[in-house]
Amino acid sequence: MTFGILEDHLLENVPGTGLLLDQGIVHGHEVTIREADGMKRGTGKYEHVVLIPQPSDDPRDPLNWPRWKKEACFWTLAFAASLDGALSPMVGPAYVLLAQQFDVSVDNITSSFGFILLGLGIFMLAQNALAVKFGHRIVYLVSVSLMFISCIWCALSPNLASIRASRLFQGFGMSALQSLVASTLEQIYCVHERGSRSVIWSFAIMAGITLGPLICSYVIQNLSWQFGFWFVSIPLGLTVIMVFLFVPETTFDREEAVRRLKKCVNDESSMKKSMSEDADVESVDRSSQTPSPPSYISQLKVWHGTFTDESIFKIFLRPFPFLLSPVTWFLFLTHGMQTVWLSLVPLCSSTIFTLEYNFNAAQIGLTNLGGIVGIVLALLVTGPLNDWGIVWISKRNRGIYEPEFRLIFMLSMLFGVFGYVGWAVGNDHRMPWIGAVACITMLNFSMVVSGSAAVTYLLDTHRANALHILALSNFGKNMVLYASTFFANGMVLSRGVKVSLLILGACQAFCWLASVPMYVYGKRVRAFVSVHV
Repeated sequence: MTFGILEDHLLENVPGTGLLLDQGIVHGHEVTIREADGMKRGTGKYEHVVLIPQPSDDPRDPLNWPRWKKEACFWTLAFAASLDGALSPMVGPAYVLLAQQFDVSVDNITSSFGFILLGLGIFMLAQNALAVKFGHRIVYLVSVSLMFISCIWCALSPNLASIRASRLFQGFGMSALQSLVASTLEQIYCVHERGSRSVIWSFAIMAGITLGPLICSYVIQNLSWQFGFWFVSIPLGLTVIMVFLFVPETTFDREEAVRRLKKCVNDESSMKKSMSEDADVESVDRSSQTPSPPSYISQLKVWHGTFTDESIFKIFLRPFPFLLSPVTWFLFLTHGMQTVWLSLVPLCSSTIFTLEYNFNAAQIGLTNLGGIVGIVLALLVTGPLNDWGIVWISKRNRGIYEPEFRLIFMLSMLFGVFGYVGWAVGNDHRMPWIGAVACITMLNFSMVVSGSAAVTYLLDTHRANALHILALSNFGKNMVLYASTFFANGMVLSRGVKVSLLILGACQAFCWLASVPMYVYGKRVRAFVSVHV
C-alpha cells in the first residue's frame, strides 16, 4: 500500500503508474533509479523528471514544440475559455429586472437564457466525435465563430423566442472550450506540467463566470442587456483571429511516429550492409529518418483531412462504454455536479440578494468580487503546488508516480461545504452582505482547486480517452443544470434561502465523499478499466 493506495495484483503494469523521477528517497536516503537510464527527461529544475509520456523524435510531435508555440496555443485557449465562461451567467444579476421587462416569471427568464446549457450539453458529444475525426483545430475555429455570430444574434433579438434560439447556438460554440481543451493539454504537455495548466484553465473559465455578471450588471443598469452582448462580441471577434493564428492542429499519432522511425532505422541498417561503400546513400538515408518541422504558414490551414478511417457514427458511440468506468462517475460527481451547485449561485443571485438585501442589478454584480478573490487565491496557492506536490510525493515513492496523488487536493471541496453551510447559517442570523460574499469566495476556491485536480487525474489515468469521459460528464452536468433553471429561483422563493443553501451544502459533501474510495481503490479501478472497458 502506497500512501493509502491499494496495490493491484492482477496487472504488473497498471496504466497511469509510471517512473517520474530518476531519483528517489528510500529510508531517508536519496538514491539513483537505474530504470530511468536512457529515458528522456525535463530541463532546468525538472532535469531529474522523467517525461511521461516519452516524446517521439518527430519535430511535428506537439510534445516537441518550442516553448513559445505551446504558450501561444495555451494562452489563446485560456483567453477563449474566459469568454466562454462569461457568456452563460452574464445576464444573471438582471433576471428580476428582465422578468419585469418581459412581463414573465423569473424562472421563465432563467430558462430562456438557460437554453445555452441545452446547446452546450447537446453538442458536447458531437464536438468530441468531430475532433477525433477531423482534428482539434477546425473544431476550435468553428466553435469560437459560432460564439461570435450568436452573440451578435442575441444582441439583436427582439423577443424571448429569438433569445432562446441564439443562446442554443451559443451553447454549441461553447462546448469545445469546456472539454476539448483538456484533451489539448494532454497532447502538448507531459504529466509534471499538466496540473498547473489545468488550474489556469479552470481559473480562466471561473474568471469569466464571475467577471461576466460583474461587468454586465453595470451595462444593464446604465444601458441595456443588449449592450452587454455587443460588448462581449468585440473580444470574441478578436478570439476568432487569435485561434486562427496561434492554435495549430495538436492531433498526433505518437505510436505511429515511433514505428515509422524504427522502420527507417531498420531500413538504413539493411542498406548499410548491402551498400556500405556508398557514403552518399548513407547520408541521404540518415537525413530522411526524421521529418523536417512544418512551417508556420503550413500550419495555418484549416482543413487537415481526417485522422481516422473510423466512421463518425462509431466515434460518436465511443464514449458510452466508459459509463462502466468508475472514473467517469467520480468526475461527474466531483467536477460536473460541483459545477452545477456553484452555477446555481449566480443563476439565483438576483433572487437571493434582492430578497435579503434589496440589491439592484449593479450591486448584485459586485457580489462576484468574492468569486474573483477565491479563484485568484486558488491559482496562487495550487497553481505551482499541484505539479510540485506530485513530484515531491513521487520522490518519496521511489520515483514512482501514481495518478491518485492528485486526489489529495480534493480535500478543498470541504471549503465549498463550509461556504454553503456558513452562508445558510449566517443568513438565518442576519449576516451582513460581506459575509455572503466571503462564502462565495470559498465556493470558487473549492471549485478551481478540486475541479482542476479531478480533470488532471482523468488525463493521467485515461489519456487519449479522457476526451470521451469529459464529454460524458459535461453532457450530464449541463442537462442537470438546464433542468435546474426551471425551478431553482422558485425553490429559493418557496423554501427560503437557508434551506436552499443547506441542500447545496449537503450535495457538495456527498460529492466529496466520492473522492475517498477513488483515492484508496483508484489503482485497482485503473486496472479494471484497462482490462474490461
